[in-house]
Amino acid sequence: MIQIRCDLGFEALINEKRIKSILKNFLDRLFDSQSGISVLISNDAEVQKLNKKFRKKDYPTDILSWTYIAEEEKIEGTRLKAFQKENIVGEIAISAEHVLKQASENGWDFETELIRLLAHGCSHIAGWDHEGSKKQESEMLELEIQLLKGVGLKNIY
Repeated sequence: MIQIRCDLGFEALINEKRIKSILKNFLDRLFDSQSGISVLISNDAEVQKLNKKFRKKDYPTDILSWTYIAEEEKIEGTRLKAFQKENIVGEIAISAEHVLKQASENGWDFETELIRLLAHGCSHIAGWDHEGSKKQESEMLELEIQLLKGVGLKNIY
């Protein structure tokens, strides 16, 4: 099951059917084909609250992700099987305000930036990290590039 919740009128900014299709593509490539995810699209204030609560960082950010995959199940480079009752592998929270700003800075539309961030968040949920070393950063970036190419987005990075 793929759930998308938009707060404060942000649903007008997305094509929910297309975003769900793209998320399914990402999940099918990273996990069991029956895997699901929950996505919240909200504002800076809400994402800041979540960032403070879960990461002890009192500022807004573009994306947060939480994995439901146990540490021993995280094997980089392989497909992972979701273990939750509803096969939800994790959750993502995105600030629509950050998406709008970053889309403008990068020279593309809201949806393209949203998809880029979803690829990033799904990669984190699958156990990839970019903060440990340059090698990890490079490997995660390559994964994101491949995920984006798989949904027709090339030359994003």
